[in-house]
Amino acid sequence: MTVRIAAACVPDLKGDKPRTLDAAVTMTRQLAADGAQIVVLPEVCLQGYPAGAQSYSWEQIRAWASSPEDDDVQAFRDLAAELGIHLIAAYDRLDGDDLYNTAELIAPNGEVIGRYDKTHVLSGGDAGLYAPGRDLPVFETALGNIGILICNDRVYAESWRVLMLRGAEMVLIPSNGSYNEGNTRRLQTMALDNGVVCAFAHPKRGLVIDVGSRLLDHDEDDRRPHAIADADLSRVEAAQRGIRQRRRVDLYGDVMKA
Repeated sequence: MTVRIAAACVPDLKGDKPRTLDAAVTMTRQLAADGAQIVVLPEVCLQGYPAGAQSYSWEQIRAWASSPEDDDVQAFRDLAAELGIHLIAAYDRLDGDDLYNTAELIAPNGEVIGRYDKTHVLSGGDAGLYAPGRDLPVFETALGNIGILICNDRVYAESWRVLMLRGAEMVLIPSNGSYNEGNTRRLQTMALDNGVVCAFAHPKRGLVIDVGSRLLDHDEDDRRPHAIADADLSRVEAAQRGIRQRRRVDLYGDVMKA
């Protein structure tokens, strides 16, 4: 199966949800018109990523955050239903006293397939701000099995391997951290080592990478703020079968140690 995947480079407009939402809607509509079946938005796209900006207080960040029932989050679901696409929408999610850095996977009918909360939140401005996610789920969709990592989560090889072992065919990454060439090479290596398709959405860089690590599309041009490409999932099964067969799980016990 070939899936057309897009990464939208929505600007990071901290605290300005109306403008950000308008930009995300405009970009997503254009990408859907270009045939995208899955669109990935950047980390905390709705509010703008606040963790690395020390000028914002905890009270301000909480005031910007949303609950899943809020109209601004529902707007993403309405958009997915309008366009008939899968959409990964990312936002700061309030749950009682806790704040989560969340990515919501939305089906083409506007229903929520599932949510992923950023798991590695102990570095940089994340520390002490976000409650950590507790799982690395893989979501079944009509287009294939999707795993999600948010920004810093992509650094840890164990996260990718768990997603692969749980059946992920695509690893989709909303991000607001580094987007340099080193990051591109890291993602290419992780895609190759785990036999997955990868897409990376950052306000200043979009990437789509195939199973064999080939960079299918990337964006470095402000006039073209997205990446979009057809990814062939038919190669995933064979690639992952080879990886599984060659593994020596009897040697890997130290991976579980701190």
